Amino acid sequence: MAPVRSRLTMKNKIDIIKYYDAKKQSVRELATQFKVGKTQIGTILKSRVDLLRKWCDENVNGETKKNFIEGKGFEIDHVCYEWFCRVRAKNLPISGPLIQQKAIEIAKTLGRTNFKASNGWLEKFRKRHNIAYKAICGESSSVDHDIVDDWNNKLVEICEGFVPKNIFNLDETGLFFRALPNKTMCLEGENCSGGKISKERITVMLCVNMKGDFETPLVIGKALKPRCFKNIIVNDLGVTWKANRKAWMTQELMKEWLSNFDRKMQGRKVILFLDSATSHPHLNLQNVKLAFFPPNVTSTCQPLDLGIIKNFKTHYRINLLKHVISFIDNKNIQKPNVTVLEAVMWTTAALKKINKETVTKCFIKAGFPGSDNIGKLTQVEDLSNEITKLVSTIYPTNAQDYSSIDECLQTEDLSLNIEDIINDGMSEDESHDVEQEEDSTDGVDEEKITLKEALQLANKLKTFCLNKSDAVSLSLVIQLQSNFESTNQIDIVYETQLRLQKAKNVILFNIVKPAINEPQIALETANELVSALDFQIPILTVR
Repeated sequence: MAPVRSRLTMKNKIDIIKYYDAKKQSVRELATQFKVGKTQIGTILKSRVDLLRKWCDENVNGETKKNFIEGKGFEIDHVCYEWFCRVRAKNLPISGPLIQQKAIEIAKTLGRTNFKASNGWLEKFRKRHNIAYKAICGESSSVDHDIVDDWNNKLVEICEGFVPKNIFNLDETGLFFRALPNKTMCLEGENCSGGKISKERITVMLCVNMKGDFETPLVIGKALKPRCFKNIIVNDLGVTWKANRKAWMTQELMKEWLSNFDRKMQGRKVILFLDSATSHPHLNLQNVKLAFFPPNVTSTCQPLDLGIIKNFKTHYRINLLKHVISFIDNKNIQKPNVTVLEAVMWTTAALKKINKETVTKCFIKAGFPGSDNIGKLTQVEDLSNEITKLVSTIYPTNAQDYSSIDECLQTEDLSLNIEDIINDGMSEDESHDVEQEEDSTDGVDEEKITLKEALQLANKLKTFCLNKSDAVSLSLVIQLQSNFESTNQIDIVYETQLRLQKAKNVILFNIVKPAINEPQIALETANELVSALDFQIPILTVR
């Protein structure tokens, strides 16, 4: 039964905000604690800035206001530093006076009308967060070739002592996982922070070493348990699945991943290269050294940006287009339904298709030490030809436009709006309460198929592969059939055990209990009956 919706006073709402700031509990936990609905809690947290303002304006008790505003809420320093990081991530120029002006704006938003952003405060802020003066002065957003040359000269020294299998690169990419060629015009260049299109995206984090070995990809969606994941342990499909409301990378997700990666690399000397995104924290790890690219040079210095991500997306879209084309002649299905489950499977399949040689070439192209005679990147061009043919089969659209529709898709929150930054602290907790995808197209119509029917279909697939002389697919189908047969054996054992238990109950009820005065005779009779039925159950003994 759903909780009764209660009418909350302003003080109740402020108490909820204060409790959230102190405990950092999820929406569900807060709803249980205060005995109200999750929707009410979510609305209160989203409106926290307006509620704080109203509370400060209307509360006649000045001391109460002062204690609350100076309490355990979002501190000016924290919000200002988050704003600073987002500005630097955009490579925008920033000055000391601008930081002071923004700090005053933040203080006003939080109700701290007596705050002074003095030069002394600015100097303490700079030292507290280890901000250099050159970072405050800013730099050009275009690629500086002098910086690139300087980085390439240092790169050999940075990589010294690390073998190729221990040199990794990590980066995120946004993916319009349902996008078809006919949607290219409306999706190209879309930031995708809200609205209908945002439901079409996921974020994929890739990590690969110079030898071409990929780590398990981290895939970030909008729901922890979409409907299509029912009966499936999604992490068994070769990905790590996470979720938040905007399907973006966050510092918390990255910290968790880096900690797990560090434990996995125990006993190895590993270096991991990544860009200076706000979601990439600077951590001191035991087995992994983090190396950050200079700002605004990843387009020329990061291996993943030099063909690996493009290769991955091209393979993904080939799988997507083949799926769509397979439905063209099926009159019973008007439109193929693409779910995040298929997106996950196509993600792992696409990574397996990437040649290790292609990855190594991208590392060397980025300036990493290696053989100069490894050759040119040819696989990307070959894939472009294949996707061009597939695109022309469905829509008269430029294949290049289709391949690059999400090339610059945002993968982290870079909003410079102060209220967005303040409200950001709750978004991660709220995501854990969204268990099902809101988009109705992500549901799966469940057709009940018995194991017997599945085995029959597997036999038909074997015949199909034989007729096509497709040895590779035949091998996969045989493996599939073997898995089904193993499942069948497990089911048979389970059913047998169930029957045995029922038989045992019948025996005990009909033979043992009536003959309680002569238990030995009754038990002997029961064991004879069990033997006659050829059931493999332990022989009954007198207790």
